[in-house]
Amino acid sequence: MRGDGDGGAVAARRPFWRLDPDQEWRRNLYIVMVAVFASFTGFTFVMPFLPLYIQELGVTDPGDAALWSGFLFGVSPLLSGLLAPLWAILAERHGRKAMMQRALGVFIFVIAGMAFATNVYQLLALRVLLGVFGGFGVMAVALASTLAPREQVGEAVGLLQATQLASGIGAPLLGGVVVDAVGLERSFFVASALCLAGFLLITFAYREDREERGGAKAGPARGALRQYLRLPIFVGLLVAIFTIQFIDRSFGPLLPLYIATLDAPAGRIGSITGAVMTLGAVAGTFAAAYVGRLSSRLAPRPLLLWSLGAGALCCLPIAFVGHWWELLALRVLLGLLAGGALTLAYAVGGRALPEGARMGAFGVLAGLGQIGGAVSPMITGLLARWASLGAIFVVDAALYLLILAWSWRTLAPGPRERAARAPDGALPAEHD
Repeated sequence: MRGDGDGGAVAARRPFWRLDPDQEWRRNLYIVMVAVFASFTGFTFVMPFLPLYIQELGVTDPGDAALWSGFLFGVSPLLSGLLAPLWAILAERHGRKAMMQRALGVFIFVIAGMAFATNVYQLLALRVLLGVFGGFGVMAVALASTLAPREQVGEAVGLLQATQLASGIGAPLLGGVVVDAVGLERSFFVASALCLAGFLLITFAYREDREERGGAKAGPARGALRQYLRLPIFVGLLVAIFTIQFIDRSFGPLLPLYIATLDAPAGRIGSITGAVMTLGAVAGTFAAAYVGRLSSRLAPRPLLLWSLGAGALCCLPIAFVGHWWELLALRVLLGLLAGGALTLAYAVGGRALPEGARMGAFGVLAGLGQIGGAVSPMITGLLARWASLGAIFVVDAALYLLILAWSWRTLAPGPRERAARAPDGALPAEHD
């Protein structure tokens, strides 16, 4: 009774803004989320105007400008995805906060440097630097996976992914206002300032304990790539996350062209495309946050299988729509039912992978997912050229079914996974 009384007194004295000690991990997560929102908003709102900037740098032919735009858009996420495992391993050795600061610091200087580019080759060099030394988005996902308890990894990653998606919803509108107000070149300084705000937030508000600074936890699981590469479920997650990201980024760049083949009025194609993309992103944001929270109470693997099946059912009809409003409805439905698939895949990994290897494991998973998103527009662009625009959605539906079968076979923890995570206080088998 005394213990209960003392606990109640302590709780009564705790300020309302202080979290329960068991929930202190949420404070750091919220700090990371705000930093991600600020930096991603800055980074995202200048990207839609990159083709215009390329033309200002001397590439006047529309076809050449489009080719350069596609290459410049894809090179940074592709390189950062390839190098994600390296940065995750270094974060475990030298501190997670330091690696976040490093990535944001690169954003600040490289994005500001884009304002001083005098030709497209200098812009390419800066985008390469951003990919090689940045990787903030991948690092944020990996960090979120280590902050939360095992059964709440899906919730933490879902909130972070919802933040990333939310930053992209209003960023193009904000970017248009900024570009009109200060000009295209100066808008890079505004984007850099937003990244600086994220850097300062991580520097002064993020609380790093001794373990996070590196070297506190010994053992083969910490940073040992071979530890989790031997787990069949990890290989299953690699393929699943790559494919989910590939599908998610496959049709976005081609939506205006597809809408133009429907009954959309010629003068409203831009606004209809914006509505389809925005409402789809809003639906995906809601789904990521909701299923992330749901995965902390329910087993994430069955939810993932249902989400993948729903994705196939929503994608296939899009290939045969005849009206733009049908496309809009199906895109929103796809976002609601399948938009949380990536979050659920991470939730499966959070419960099944060894505790000490989580930072490195999620760095590899997020990196490969980013590579899938980077190569997707290029591959689907070739498909649209040689087949048809509607064929993309048929292929996406087939990929959803294939990854559904793959996940059903590979993402159930086997004896090796249970043995690998048993020392870390794994959940009982019935929770899997």
